[in-house]
Amino acid sequence: RTREAAIRGDLSVMVGCDATLFDRLLPVLKLMGSDVTHCGEVGSGQIMKILNNMVLFQNVCALTEAIAVARRNAVDLDTLLSVLSKGSGDSFAVRNHGIKSMLPRIFPSRAFSTRYAKKDLGYALDLADSVGLDLKCAKVAMERLTESEMAGFGDQYFPVLLNVIDPMVD
Repeated sequence: RTREAAIRGDLSVMVGCDATLFDRLLPVLKLMGSDVTHCGEVGSGQIMKILNNMVLFQNVCALTEAIAVARRNAVDLDTLLSVLSKGSGDSFAVRNHGIKSMLPRIFPSRAFSTRYAKKDLGYALDLADSVGLDLKCAKVAMERLTESEMAGFGDQYFPVLLNVIDPMVD
């Protein structure tokens, strides 16, 4: 979720611990988050967070490509995101990153950076590798984020990837 969600105490909190401890911690955790989920034993909360971010980064990569294709085919981008948000393409990435950042192309340096996204996605790839899985889609997202970093966008809000995929030059 966003920085604003953290300020409001509206985070999604993923917890790994035994059920008895979770029940004791829940009142405190609800002060930080509106969605508090017991994920299982110690470590499972961190795994959930890593996987949640992995899916987000892949969604943002797909969204950058959809925006680029739509723009270059003269499709109204506000309409694109409206349609996506009402259909099977809906996601937090569409409703938050797409509408608030990607359409206006606002990528502040104080938000979750490309470097941080690469770090988290690297954790997911390492986790998958440790159990013998080859995550090809996640690897493509990592390649795209690396392109963004190499283009000088490492410290900017990670959806800045749009400026690499579709630099507004026709």
